[in-house]
Amino acid sequence: MVPGSEGAGHVAADISLQNTSNHSCTVTGYPGIQQLASDEHPLPTNVVRFPTTVTTVTVAPGGWVHSEIRYSPNIPGEGEPTTGNCEPETVHALAQLPGDSKWAKVTVVVPTTVCEKGTVEAKPFVGGEASPAGG
Repeated sequence: MVPGSEGAGHVAADISLQNTSNHSCTVTGYPGIQQLASDEHPLPTNVVRFPTTVTTVTVAPGGWVHSEIRYSPNIPGEGEPTTGNCEPETVHALAQLPGDSKWAKVTVVVPTTVCEKGTVEAKPFVGGEASPAGG
């Protein structure tokens, strides 16, 4: 278990995106996420929105936003194997800003399985590169 994670068997991490433009932008809401295997084929992904207040964040050029996510890498959900991996290993992911049509490919720092049919609980984007509980 990662310190700061909620619940036994759950891990906290961050999806962090940087404004690489030369102008400020605003972000409001939750990320789109698609988990990918090492060969980049899509894996089961179910994003559940953490119920909390959503705010609008102004991101200056070079600034960052992040969404804290939580998932279970080792507690199988209904219909998943109880021995071995519950799902194939997530090595990459696609992340999307709310309302955007483009996806950013990210590499998972420590490849992992995401049990419960790829269920990821996501918090809305906030300012900054990373959260205290995230990765």
